[in-house]
Amino acid sequence: MTFAQHPELITSQPWRHLHPTTCTSLVRICTALIALSTVPLADGANHMAIAAPRKLQRRKLPITPLMVSNYCPETVWPGISTQSGDGPPENGFKLEPGEMKNQTVSEDWQGRVWGRTNCSFNAEGTAPKSGHGRACRTGDCNGILNCVVGGDVPVSLAEFTLDAGDGHTYYDISLVDGYNIPMAIVLQPLENVTLDDIPPNLTNPSCQGTQGLLREQGYDPYSSGYQIFLRTNSSYPLPFDHKVDDNQVSRWCPWDLQQEPPDKPGDGVYPYPDDNIQRPAFNPCYSACAKNNKPEDCCTGDHGSPSSCQPSDYSKSVKAVCPDAYSYAFDDQTSTFIIPSGAGFEVVFCPGARSTNILATETEKLHQLAEQGKVSKNNDQSKRSKRSTADVFRRSGATRSFRLDGTVLVVAMAVVACKRTRRDRGRKGAARRPRRRSSPVERAPSAGPEHCRVRHLCEYTSPSTAMPQALAVHDLAQGWSFKQADNTADDAWLSVARVPTNVHLDLIDHGIIPDPFLGFNELEAEWVADKEWTYKVTLPDVGVPQDGTVTVLAFDGLDTFATVTLNGEVILESDNMFVPHRVDVTQKLKAGSENLLAIAFASARLRAIEIKDAHPEHTWVGFNGDMSRLAVRKAQYHWGWDWGPVLNTSGPWRPVRLETYQARISDLRIDYELGDKLQTVSGVISAKVDGQSGQKVAFEVHSGEELVFKESADVSSGVAKVQFHVNEPRLWYPHGYGEQPLYKVTATVSADDINLHQASRRTGFRKGELVQEPDEIGKTFFFRINGVDVFCGGSDWIPADSFTPRVTAEKYRKWIEMMVDGYQVMIRIWGGGIWEEDVFYDLCDELGVLVWQDFMFGCGNYPAFPEILDSIRAECVANVGRLRHHPSIVIYAGNNEDYQVQEQFGLTYDYEDKNPENWLKTNFPARFIYEKLLPEVVDQESPHVPYHPGSPWGDGLRTSNTTVGDMHQWNVWHGTQEKYQIFDTLGGRFNSEFGMEAFPHIQTIEYYCTDPSQLYPQSHMLDFHNKADGHERRIATYLVENFRTQTDLEAFIHLTQLSQAEALMFGYRGWRRQWGQKRFCGGALVWQLNDCWPVTSWSIVDYFQRKKPAYYAMRRVLAPVAVAVKRAHHDWSVVHARVPKTSDYELWVASNQPTELTGTVELRYISIATGEEIKEAVVKSDIKIVANGTTDVFSGTIDNVNEEPHVLAARIWIGGEIVSRDVDWPQPLKYLSFEDRGLEVTPSGNTIAVKARKPTKGLVFEERAGVLVHDSAIDVVPGDEQTIKVRGLAAEHAPLKWTYLGRS
Repeated sequence: MTFAQHPELITSQPWRHLHPTTCTSLVRICTALIALSTVPLADGANHMAIAAPRKLQRRKLPITPLMVSNYCPETVWPGISTQSGDGPPENGFKLEPGEMKNQTVSEDWQGRVWGRTNCSFNAEGTAPKSGHGRACRTGDCNGILNCVVGGDVPVSLAEFTLDAGDGHTYYDISLVDGYNIPMAIVLQPLENVTLDDIPPNLTNPSCQGTQGLLREQGYDPYSSGYQIFLRTNSSYPLPFDHKVDDNQVSRWCPWDLQQEPPDKPGDGVYPYPDDNIQRPAFNPCYSACAKNNKPEDCCTGDHGSPSSCQPSDYSKSVKAVCPDAYSYAFDDQTSTFIIPSGAGFEVVFCPGARSTNILATETEKLHQLAEQGKVSKNNDQSKRSKRSTADVFRRSGATRSFRLDGTVLVVAMAVVACKRTRRDRGRKGAARRPRRRSSPVERAPSAGPEHCRVRHLCEYTSPSTAMPQALAVHDLAQGWSFKQADNTADDAWLSVARVPTNVHLDLIDHGIIPDPFLGFNELEAEWVADKEWTYKVTLPDVGVPQDGTVTVLAFDGLDTFATVTLNGEVILESDNMFVPHRVDVTQKLKAGSENLLAIAFASARLRAIEIKDAHPEHTWVGFNGDMSRLAVRKAQYHWGWDWGPVLNTSGPWRPVRLETYQARISDLRIDYELGDKLQTVSGVISAKVDGQSGQKVAFEVHSGEELVFKESADVSSGVAKVQFHVNEPRLWYPHGYGEQPLYKVTATVSADDINLHQASRRTGFRKGELVQEPDEIGKTFFFRINGVDVFCGGSDWIPADSFTPRVTAEKYRKWIEMMVDGYQVMIRIWGGGIWEEDVFYDLCDELGVLVWQDFMFGCGNYPAFPEILDSIRAECVANVGRLRHHPSIVIYAGNNEDYQVQEQFGLTYDYEDKNPENWLKTNFPARFIYEKLLPEVVDQESPHVPYHPGSPWGDGLRTSNTTVGDMHQWNVWHGTQEKYQIFDTLGGRFNSEFGMEAFPHIQTIEYYCTDPSQLYPQSHMLDFHNKADGHERRIATYLVENFRTQTDLEAFIHLTQLSQAEALMFGYRGWRRQWGQKRFCGGALVWQLNDCWPVTSWSIVDYFQRKKPAYYAMRRVLAPVAVAVKRAHHDWSVVHARVPKTSDYELWVASNQPTELTGTVELRYISIATGEEIKEAVVKSDIKIVANGTTDVFSGTIDNVNEEPHVLAARIWIGGEIVSRDVDWPQPLKYLSFEDRGLEVTPSGNTIAVKARKPTKGLVFEERAGVLVHDSAIDVVPGDEQTIKVRGLAAEHAPLKWTYLGRS
């Protein structure tokens, strides 16, 4: 049977009101679907010429990400055209170098993306600036910015058919119409379980055909400083073409097809190729079809078949340069990428590196991917195990309007199809040039065993037969409106862009409040927190449920005091932002009628004050924000902090869904232990099953494509569990210490052999220990992973935005990748923020970053009323259960600084009293939470992760004790304001907080400073964007102590950033040395990695992800091998600035490598005034560098009386390569003269060469959007030229700006 024979399967009228007996036969529906499943890799029409057929339960929500990024050295104006489905909000826009545009399209979208170059529009974008003609040199779309037609040739195209009706997505890079700009397509798998295990190096093609942008032959981005390139890494590297050289890429376009050919090349003819003629710099190239429009070039008319139409010289040439591109009409058979549907995509202009060669090198895997939706390790297709019916119809776990998660989707889709309305979507446009192949939907199914199996499942003997129904999910992301609750005006209801959201975001969208991040606008938004806000949405009709079917409204997070009504009836009241809720509404929904869901959000700020005032018996004390915050289970930083604004949010801040099911897996848990020798793993996998229909759960464990465990168990009392055992497991390690293999554990619940729901978790097997053992100074505190001791250098993390719903997965990835690139091993999620999004922990698992997870309590004496204890328990059970499978989480800590609050305010804490009931009777009742409730939750939900009562905390001793537990060392900056040069002497066994403030870069300040007259260091507006108490005096103290003061804003910024970089370097360098000294220091986490808004703070990377110099200083001292040299500290402030007669110094090497290394160490003594060496250098060869520790190399004494001021410049070579440098300077730097340094900074392609005639301090490069610098804030000494790698800076771009200490 074909669709041509039964067109009613495509064009029949909606089925909603048909009686089951008159519904289209299930047999016919199943068979039609089977027809779609048989599409081979290379036998269908080009996807851009296919109108997506009518499908059962067509998914249409515009929720699929379509991102466009520009890494070109010049501005690009992307254009987007839509063939069918719902396109993005903007079809044309401007992208500066380094910028990205993130939009969404419908899941059945079909369209193209291209790049326009050299554009000039009028102010409105409605016409060329000249008033007529083209606005763009290439890709122009009728001279307007927001395209409504396709782009003019020649143009490189990214083409997509997201859902062709066969469960597949088709896409390609098309050069059929010419070439104008390099591009890549990068798959974004989202949360789609079907796509989880597809190797990314099979899905991300790149075409690089422009002279000057092609990297050299043999270039490997993964060994050139980029751990992640186009979402691939060295474990799954992209296969690059290495045949094409720069000469070939400059000459591939035939003379007569260039957009602007020279007037008289050679003797006036157009020889191609001709190596004797100087070719011009490359310019855009037409295809032969685009230029000539002849049948023989376009494969039309008499040339409309593969046998009568052959590739032109253009096609052959462009295919050589871009092997993965589609080059002429019949080339699409080998140039289209086919994957299971459900992914989003990013189009990247000028991606860098070289063209990929995926199609030619991975042919067999691509065939598997197109036919099976996955890649099997066993390429012998004749020996493949039988596919389940799930393999006939590809599933998608990505967010979507109507998702069916079951292996027998045939039955589930058909059952639902008989009950629901179908509305067809017409095509919005046709492909510009039809592709000459038969449509995949016209192919008849084979009569093989798979076809027979599905026919058996599709048999339908009686319309009254009740079949089990798979889980159906409506993601309620669109269609919402909101209003201020007391606004009764007719136009009070306003649209909501999407849920999740915060009310502030929606008010900003409608211009009701200004952007609170700009100027003093924070003050203009304060009133929002005192109002009640209502959100509403009309629910989709789910029809009349079958017997045993449950319909649930799921709320992943409501911020915070929420009353939920359905058709006016209260169904839920919530008072905890962190508790997810599920409400059974099966009997409350009105079939065939509108069902209105409304959520009223009361003012959390006012409600908190009410609760506080109602409990005068409690001691409401703490640091930061109004103490009423302690009464509310809500992100505490919403009340303002010493780095964040007062922006008290409300709204549905996490997803809302409507789910219908007969059985679902509500929890999938993996409890395991590793054998003594770490060679086996065994344990129990258990699944909790909601609903009455689930009979059996099938469990599988995969390592990549390899099935390592499979077993089934019956459901008993709502639970199914099996014991499992795996030999020789691949162990998970933090990055730098080993690999991060992840196992996928899957559970599928079924009834009557019909799969109803599937859940999966990615986990890693590892043995994590918090080692606290008595030693000669107290008790150790460090982490051991799989028997390997790990020094945890890293950062503290706060929420990445005051409005967290707008933090994208891509932003999260950049933050975590930044840590990995900076050799940071651990991140601490601070207790005054939020339980982070799943993607955060997924990335830490994937990239190997250890997570220290605080419970959400910060800087206060929290109450312990019975009702709030119940809420806290529910919150923590839900979140620890949600996170338990993540191998990256290695510790839970009860709170942030609450024991310090107890100390500072003299609250009762008798550590020897072990009766929890007594704790509740004291004025420090929160002890019950930290030492009773929370450890019980962790033991119950995640027993393999250690629990620590607080941060800081150590055996009930004072939190400032340096011999036990962790500590927050704030006597630099806060407290006694010690000099940062002695930071390392102030630390403890684990320094989980320490820091130094610094201004962000000037671009960030210029962003928020809306009044140019305020651009000076002590201005009102700049002070408003620094929330730290006493910041003026503290910044001034450290600058005056160490540097010659500056009043120019950019010079002042540089000084604060150098102060921060120096402070953190002194701390990390010394504490890492102590790690090697019997594990005296187990780690150090800087406060803080990030910001939640544009601000001056302790962050080492600002809100816009611009790195401060301290990031690079930390990176150098945390490198796998780091040399260090340091002279003894002499406190100039307390000896009337007298210089000591002598200063001792020491030189050592720190290494985290697992084996002993051999290296050569050099120390030079260089005059600061002249740049000459004042005495002979010391060179130590064949030094044995101990594994995972510290090696003391040598020491000496400086004669400050007879030797002029000089630097100690150290280097270390391993394997003939310099791997680390360190320069120690006389302190304070303000006493030194830095004029006339003779510094030379020479950009050359992707590198910057740096050298100096005299020692130079703190060379900092500009942080420019789209440009990545490998190192910055460096010290430069004579005789040691350094090469800095740069990415994203083209030859025609202005060089990066730079400055150094003392530059005039």
